[in-house]
Amino acid sequence: MLPDTYDPDRRGVIDPFEAYSPLPGFPEICIGIFSRHIVEETAARLGGEVIAQVKFCTGTVPVYRVRAGSTQAALFLPHVGGPAAASFVENLIPWGGRYFVFSGSCGVLRRDIAAGHLILPTAAVRDEGLSYHYLPPAEEIVLDPDCVAACRRALQRLGFPFVEGKTWTTDGFFRETRGKVRHRKEQGCLCVEMECASLAAVARFRGAPFAQFFWSADNLDAPEWDARDLNRHGASVSERCFAAALETGKELREHFGRS
Repeated sequence: MLPDTYDPDRRGVIDPFEAYSPLPGFPEICIGIFSRHIVEETAARLGGEVIAQVKFCTGTVPVYRVRAGSTQAALFLPHVGGPAAASFVENLIPWGGRYFVFSGSCGVLRRDIAAGHLILPTAAVRDEGLSYHYLPPAEEIVLDPDCVAACRRALQRLGFPFVEGKTWTTDGFFRETRGKVRHRKEQGCLCVEMECASLAAVARFRGAPFAQFFWSADNLDAPEWDARDLNRHGASVSERCFAAALETGKELREHFGRS
């Protein structure tokens, strides 16, 4: 049974547009990468400056302004999991963020997808909870085709090989059983991760252009779990990941900024 917790009332008791104020000069392109290595390496390489802090009860997360050529972006390390990751979108939109690109590792459900290969999700199975507070119940969310196309153009322009298809977003990292893996493969899922459906739902609710892509890490399509290079935390794809995210952000701005 799908959760039915959606309330169409647009106003929450705690409203982010009342809790947070615009920050002058905040970049429109916002890039969240689920890898401390990539975020810190990129911030150091591009001379990133801390322009804001996202506050949690467990501490704060810096938001860097980075510049590549004539383009600036807000770069940050999101927390893992749908609710925590989506809260960055809720924070950054009132500050001035308009175009959102997220990237992180995923587990593959197809063993022929090599480690480090890029995956472009076109839809996400909503096997998590947060999206049901932002959209009516449904088993899947189809990502905005225009946003997917923007990411596709960016990857093609950069010459980065990728595959595209459905992803499985789950809250239960340690409950990815063999039966569930088989079921999601039958549904057409290429991979599994923990944020895409939540992020897509929040972005749609707020009217924010959003795209995401993954790099493949561990393999669940094997007799035994194969961690492959999961513990490298994106070190092998660092520059490629940021380049793809920035180019996607530029594509989103170009498309939606003129529409």
